[in-house]
Amino acid sequence: MTACTSCTRQKKINPYVSLRPKDRIPYGTLYAFENLPALFPKASIVENKLSPKTFYYDTTDPGNGRVYLKTYIIIGRNIVPDKEELESMVRFAASGHQVFMSSLHFGGSLLKTLNLKINESRSGDDSLRLSLYEPQRHGSLNYIYPGYCLDAYFESFDTAHTLVLGRNYMGKPDFIRIAFRRGGAIFVHLAPMAFTNFFLLHKQNKSYYDFAFSYLPKETNELMWDDYFQDKQMENFSALQFILGNRSLKWAFWLVVCLFVLLYILESKRKQRVLAARETPGNPSVDFVKTIGRLYLQQKNNQNLAIKMIAAFLEHVRLTYHMQTSMLNDDFSGKLALRSGVDRDTVRKLVDSVHYARMRNALTDQELMDLHQQMQIFNKPL
Repeated sequence: MTACTSCTRQKKINPYVSLRPKDRIPYGTLYAFENLPALFPKASIVENKLSPKTFYYDTTDPGNGRVYLKTYIIIGRNIVPDKEELESMVRFAASGHQVFMSSLHFGGSLLKTLNLKINESRSGDDSLRLSLYEPQRHGSLNYIYPGYCLDAYFESFDTAHTLVLGRNYMGKPDFIRIAFRRGGAIFVHLAPMAFTNFFLLHKQNKSYYDFAFSYLPKETNELMWDDYFQDKQMENFSALQFILGNRSLKWAFWLVVCLFVLLYILESKRKQRVLAARETPGNPSVDFVKTIGRLYLQQKNNQNLAIKMIAAFLEHVRLTYHMQTSMLNDDFSGKLALRSGVDRDTVRKLVDSVHYARMRNALTDQELMDLHQQMQIFNKPL
């Protein structure tokens, strides 16, 4: 999913996006989680750590035979359920319960099942601007904050069963409700930053949270805040799948592959010939990398150069320290510091810089040099 950042110049904030209900950092969701009792005073609130495959679908309480409604809330970086989990989530909503999902990235199978198509193009904006339909006034309320922005919106959906509840700054739908016959519904929201501590505590933005959750039934008996997809190892998601799913990245990827194939063919032909003894030539791979680096610097394409630097760094970590790099969190920083022998604060700052560079729409020369310097410090022999 695509995002950009803008931090207040007076005070540098923690740029890490966790979206976890226990995190007090700017991009955690502690405030949203702790205010659920105020919106649903009669509902029991639990953190769900189980797969949706374990859910009980019936809306009747087996203890007393009364109606018992549940709401499943998922706010996270990635929501990529497998086939059985997806079927369970749809069946859960079709039985009369509610599913509320807000994420930076949704799995392809989920979007296909719900008949949704998402556009993730960049706007170049430096702040998140949203509008939300307010049912009591029959109008829209506008919101803004100076943090990470998200430009995703729905390109298409089933208009017969879908209601648009919110839009982005371009007026494109980014919050919808898909209704089912028995009163259940699936809510799909494309701007999870709107539920972070930073957004909700900025001016009067808390009303966005109030109105967004006001579409959930007040008679809800149980609210399940998801913690399962936060830690789920996504079998169907990989870095290659993400690259090939983005048109610009896909063309860049295949261009790099073709260049390497061409270099391999030329190098193979050169090695087949018997050459006279001569001085060892310079390293063509290093010269190639330096040339490409200078080209990016001359074109001021700092963001692409940073992405390639990060990819090379993560590949080095995987090969040298045998670590997975799909989740760059505090646990990853601790393990990397332990295995590499580098100071834990140095590793944490480097991981934060990687997150910062990934989220930025553009990097200054100084920011790019700072990232390079931190990588050099990490790779410096002890």
